[in-house]
Amino acid sequence: MLLPKYKRIVDRKMIQKMRKPYCELCGERTNIEPHHVHTVGSGGGDISINLIQLCTECHIKAHSGGISKAQCEEAIAIREGISCEEVHRINRKAMGYDVY
Repeated sequence: MLLPKYKRIVDRKMIQKMRKPYCELCGERTNIEPHHVHTVGSGGGDISINLIQLCTECHIKAHSGGISKAQCEEAIAIREGISCEEVHRINRKAMGYDVY
């Protein structure tokens, strides 16, 4: 039995809203689009809890494993005033996983 593919959240306005002129991890100036903590290819949506503004260097590190998803989720949790576990839970739910 094949399961239907989950439709990820697409919101270009949210991406623009989450843009900042500085990296949320190191504070360096930046002008690139925010990073998806859970990648678009894995179903990560364009929601504030999944987006973090990174500079080019931190963005490269995030994609190569030098900066973990947990580090990004921790910065998002601080920004949003919620726990890291809640950030992770909200992201997984938005990706279509059953989360309790």
